[in-house]
Amino acid sequence: MKIKCLIVDDELAAREGLKALCEEHEDLSVVGVCKNGIEAIDEIQALRPDLVLLDVQMPGVDGFEVVASIPKPIPKIIFITAHDQFAIKAFEVNAVDYLLKPFSDERFEQAIHRALEQIRLNKTQNTQELLSSARKAGTPDTLRASEGNRLVLKVDGSIHLIDKAMISHVEAFDYYVKIHVSGRFFLIRETMKNMERSLTDDRFKRIHKSFIVNRLFVKTMHRIQPTEYELILNSTEHLKVSRSKINEVKDWLGK
Repeated sequence: MKIKCLIVDDELAAREGLKALCEEHEDLSVVGVCKNGIEAIDEIQALRPDLVLLDVQMPGVDGFEVVASIPKPIPKIIFITAHDQFAIKAFEVNAVDYLLKPFSDERFEQAIHRALEQIRLNKTQNTQELLSSARKAGTPDTLRASEGNRLVLKVDGSIHLIDKAMISHVEAFDYYVKIHVSGRFFLIRETMKNMERSLTDDRFKRIHKSFIVNRLFVKTMHRIQPTEYELILNSTEHLKVSRSKINEVKDWLGK
């Protein structure tokens, strides 16, 4: 799954250069480009990027004011500037790295690699915490039933009626599944096979052992390598398609 990246710089040439570098990186997906701090604050809250490449000196609202103005959890930040006097302050706000312009491709790659390691570690820890909490909860959260256009879930002792049309995708996690719906998710003790049985209409497709996808939320199908594809969702999530299912998924999408 690709890492969502937001670029913020008041100079057009810098924005275009960073965008080109990011688009060449197989692990990054550029979800937005901002030319000032005000735009950055709005876009960070709207797009929830994993990583922000953030200029320090910008008119109006500078990079440090951007970081101070966004709600937690704060995305990973790589500060980018032509001045070295802000380095200590950058690391005081837990920046992943501090790139001095002009920087080499190798230095950029080093910073991105460091950010990716931290982001993936955090995501793994968050998933393990969710699973640990679920296991300690006693009665597990479960799929109780599938009634017509709705799923009936028992989560935290409460019953939730979920409109199937609002489910963007289902993701496998160990002995659990993560049901993504309307900007949130439900983690329940269930198998992907049972989820397939519950999501039988043509909107839903098992594209990989770890993913079931709602076609209504698919933005495009993208070829990564000659025999490797992924689906990009409206939420900018990138989900890998199993090689054995490529033709099947193409037919499903009408490609």
